Amino acid sequence: MGSVISATTAASASFLGLPKTFVLVMVGLDDAGKTSLVSRLKRRELPRGVLPTTITTIGCTIETIPYGRHSVTIWEFGGMERVRCLWRRYFWHAHAFIFLLDAAAPARFPEAKEELLRLLDGIYYSYPVLVLANKIDLPSAVELRTIEDALSIPELVRGGKIALKGVSAMTGEGINEALEWFVANISHDSIAKINEGKKHVIQAW
Repeated sequence: MGSVISATTAASASFLGLPKTFVLVMVGLDDAGKTSLVSRLKRRELPRGVLPTTITTIGCTIETIPYGRHSVTIWEFGGMERVRCLWRRYFWHAHAFIFLLDAAAPARFPEAKEELLRLLDGIYYSYPVLVLANKIDLPSAVELRTIEDALSIPELVRGGKIALKGVSAMTGEGINEALEWFVANISHDSIAKINEGKKHVIQAW
């Protein structure tokens, strides 16, 4: 389930072209593993199955990681229901979005779909969005095709750059592939345009 790109292969691919510096806003339901995924991105050298102990994110954490020649900053937001209404206030920071869900919790797929649609409505389908199904290493994880159908991904793709990939924060599976997707789908032109727009937002504040 999912696919793996070796660190060597992914790093080699990421060296092609000019380096990019971009911001990802990551949202999703509580207990999907957002904090664990950020921990894996920060500590890629840790063995499979080993991660630092994490605590539930209440507000937001911000981490910047290198990837090849690129610099990726991730804004990770808590997924508890009472704080989801705050996500939209920070969308303007993003060059692209991650929506994370738990592949081993199919009972929550309808709730995840509702929040994904709310996210897409908030950004008007104008940004790349990568839906990541976390915990694909678990025996109870649902196949990606089933998740794709549950979230109606094929229909959503018609509105913009949207894709679904499987990852495991615990093992690192699929993480390089996810980062490569962002490198490929975030253009230098869009980065420059969004950065210019950020200046006006900051000035307005």
